[in-house]
Amino acid sequence: MTEYANRSARGRARTDDEAQLREQLLSALERERRDAALGLVDIADGGSLQPSTVARLAGRATDDDAADVRQFAVEALGLAAQGADGEGAAETAIRTALDDDEDWVRAEAVVAASRAAPDDEATLREALNDESGYVRRNAVVALSKTGAASQELLTERIKSDRHPAVREYAADFLREYAADTAEAVRILAAVLAREPEAFVRAKAAASLGDLGTDRAEEALERHGLNDRSDDVRRSAKRALATARGVDPKQIDAGLDDPGAPGGGPGSRTGDGPDGPGGGPGGPGMAGVTDGLTQGQRENR
Repeated sequence: MTEYANRSARGRARTDDEAQLREQLLSALERERRDAALGLVDIADGGSLQPSTVARLAGRATDDDAADVRQFAVEALGLAAQGADGEGAAETAIRTALDDDEDWVRAEAVVAASRAAPDDEATLREALNDESGYVRRNAVVALSKTGAASQELLTERIKSDRHPAVREYAADFLREYAADTAEAVRILAAVLAREPEAFVRAKAAASLGDLGTDRAEEALERHGLNDRSDDVRRSAKRALATARGVDPKQIDAGLDDPGAPGGGPGSRTGDGPDGPGGGPGGPGMAGVTDGLTQGQRENR
């Protein structure tokens, strides 16, 4: 399920009554259990859940036959556990979900874990070794949003991770972790010049604009404004304007269409990054909001 499908799925529950949704989690129909879990995501996002609801969600998160029911149950548990002290039913179920067979469930569990235990850096770092790029992507977002990332970690992901969504978010967050600005600019300039995926180059351009050094501006002019992708050229145009503190209209990039830089899903090619949690917006961590899980999306 993509971020966009995930997002559209919310709001389907026929009631916002927690007790009714809790009972609906026991339905024989997968659709009703999924909608109940989604309804409880909305309730948990706005407050707290009763212990009996958390216990039933924990059962759905670990034992339901349907992967999307497990995924949304984990998302609700992450929100419910946010700010809670100690290891309760929600935290235990989230840890179990980190080993789920389904990529989407594990990816959501990374976001949920970052909500439930934001100081547990070891768990998030372990997720960087997952075979799924979506899980690794959410781990990069979660580590970055909890302050546990580093320039070294993000650079290593940019250089070596085979999944473009991981490289995209590593390039995006590198601007925030650039302890050595000159080195960060060097890495991002290389991404802008050589990365095969346009949406990764667009994020590198945006980060270069924020770093704003002479070398960053040079890379944006040489590679960004001459990129083969309109999306990347738009991103470079805005980034260069940011670096120079001027209106983007003052930057000549040979573009007539003012569309959004980076583009949406349609601009992405190949094994695009949309995945569980749907990317960095990454989400209230687990909703890694945008590119992240549902939770992360809202928190980006």
